[in-house]
Amino acid sequence: MKNTCLTTCAAALAFVAGPVLVEGTAGAEPAGLPGLEGRAIVSIHDGDMVASAYVNGQLGARESTDLLSVLSLDDLSLASVPVSNSVAGAPTAVAVTPDGRFAVVSESFGPRPDTGETFRDLPIGTQLILVDISDPAAPRVVDSADVGNRLDGLSISPDGSVIAVALHQTDGRGIAFVQRQEDALGAVSYASLPAIAAEQRISHVEWHPTNDFVAIHTVDQAVVHFARVIRDGAEVSLEAWGNAVLTSKYPFMGRFTPDGAYYLTGNLFWGPDVPGIWTEAVDGDVMSIRFDAEGGGERGPRHQIVGRSPTGASPEGVAISPDGEWAVTTNLEVSYAPAEDARHTPYASLTLIDIDRQSGALTTVGTYYFDGILPEAATFDASGRYVAVVNFDQHLGGAEGGSIDFWRLVEGAEPKLVRTRTSIAVPHGPHSTMLVN
Repeated sequence: MKNTCLTTCAAALAFVAGPVLVEGTAGAEPAGLPGLEGRAIVSIHDGDMVASAYVNGQLGARESTDLLSVLSLDDLSLASVPVSNSVAGAPTAVAVTPDGRFAVVSESFGPRPDTGETFRDLPIGTQLILVDISDPAAPRVVDSADVGNRLDGLSISPDGSVIAVALHQTDGRGIAFVQRQEDALGAVSYASLPAIAAEQRISHVEWHPTNDFVAIHTVDQAVVHFARVIRDGAEVSLEAWGNAVLTSKYPFMGRFTPDGAYYLTGNLFWGPDVPGIWTEAVDGDVMSIRFDAEGGGERGPRHQIVGRSPTGASPEGVAISPDGEWAVTTNLEVSYAPAEDARHTPYASLTLIDIDRQSGALTTVGTYYFDGILPEAATFDASGRYVAVVNFDQHLGGAEGGSIDFWRLVEGAEPKLVRTRTSIAVPHGPHSTMLVN
């Protein structure tokens, strides 16, 4: 079957006033992706800047506007709605409620002003935005709220009623906890831990899949803290749960395994002691932390590092398969540098990691290079057979806009990732993504 989402998709979606359906491959099972499972994939797109703005500060020509897109997995059709968002932050700026009916977006920077030309021209974001995605063909914004200054990564409680949002240190209030009732955002409370000073950056907060625990990343200290969430009506507080864990350098974001037994954090090795802060970072790694939910020992909960595995350079995104046996990192390499920059790599990469479900040990299977720019995130489909990778932009000579590229996980004696021929053209700038079951 022919994919009719042509390279003009991004231009057609620019500056839309409401949901727009982009025609895709028809049929109950997309050609070339046998066994693909799940309802949809949600992505958010930053239309305000080109990838090279990370290096030279120049926002570049405006190709699109900020959007949230829903890619239906039954026919690969795409529908989008305007939603303010920014690629500047952890690639965890969108989350989906457990029932799959709503997506939530955190705004780290606001929309580009008409006269804006540099990164410094972008206003600080303040909004948490709730989008109804119950009809994948017609996503719609249903509520928004001011919850802080420069929102970062977010996560939703297992029961779907509370949204945790990391706030940049310039806000000084730690983590915002926002109540949700169906299609409305409610009261906001703020909490942090005594061990986390106001001037420390919290890049991401991740909720445990079954219990009221969260993992909190303080990237500049290379520490992941664990805390118990205590709810008292609309008020939420945090209580340290066991020891903080010192990771490798710059743990940007992380994910729990589906059973909650282990926490995997991607470490980028960025920092002020790195040339260019991030443009000359060495290869990164992923660490596996055994999470102690019981805390029955004499010393209380003890979280332990049980695995470490190398990746490509700047592994911003970490995706874990539904069975908890595989992880994939999306490695930026230096694909985002201007083409004339000597540090520029005309490729990005993915790293496939085997997770031992009994011990939490990690083994790197391989790193796979591909023609991509700033692939910040990925998600497995519900079967675990496929990985959808968001590609922010195309290299010179490529089509305008970004793409969602599907890779196949081959298991067996020689596991590997294989890039399929299914690549969906999408508006410019996809950077955070999640599966909708």
